[in-house]
Amino acid sequence: MSLLSALASNPSLVLRHRNIFLLSHMRANTSLLGHLLGSHPQIEGYYEMHIGYYSWKSLWRQKMLHFADHDAKPGARYMFDKVLHDGHAVAMPLLERRSSSTILMLREPTQSIRSLVVLYREHLPAQPEAEVEGAARYYIDRLKSLARVARDLRSPYFYLDAELIVSDTAPTLAALGDWLQLSSPIPTEYGVFNRTGSGAAGDHSARLKSGKVAAHKRSYDEIEIPAALHDEALQAYAEHRATLIGRAQRSVQLAATT
Repeated sequence: MSLLSALASNPSLVLRHRNIFLLSHMRANTSLLGHLLGSHPQIEGYYEMHIGYYSWKSLWRQKMLHFADHDAKPGARYMFDKVLHDGHAVAMPLLERRSSSTILMLREPTQSIRSLVVLYREHLPAQPEAEVEGAARYYIDRLKSLARVARDLRSPYFYLDAELIVSDTAPTLAALGDWLQLSSPIPTEYGVFNRTGSGAAGDHSARLKSGKVAAHKRSYDEIEIPAALHDEALQAYAEHRATLIGRAQRSVQLAATT
């Protein structure tokens, strides 16, 4: 497996591919969405590559890294990656290329912060996100950065609330697939790939390895968020989500509650 073998088997993908960038934050069902997209015959990629995209050279780097571990699908035309950290930014000129499609996605703060703390305490306990303050600061800062992208981006983008991937899977994926102009629907079940749940590729849970969208989730009630910090995160979510929705060409949103 290599870029050369990918070039031989699917030259259109390597030389004239399109990019799909998912810009979001950790613990926002991004591994699930990545696997669903990556199971579509037109899309290569399903996990977070942990690289930045700064110029056309970065797009070639993406392909070199991906095809070092994966064969090229014969019908693929898109390269997918998700970017969840400010340190791995995507340069605005790359997002604004006619061959790029940008998806922005947020999840509400309570479960996002709690599950982030649990993840880091298990795998990276020395990092700031292993404590509630550090996880909340990451969440708030990341939403601020995503809102900045939405304000600056001159190309159309798609916004969705992350919860809908689980609670309303088929209609949400249908809307996204229609916006991406895929030739067939995004599947509601997904493949388990050679990097699923391994290393730094994303969610390590057994649930992800099932290949099915699972509605059951942990509550993480044991993680307490101080009231003032929780209120700050809720305010950031409301403000920045409104920005992302307001500027999106198309959006899929949770029903408003009263």
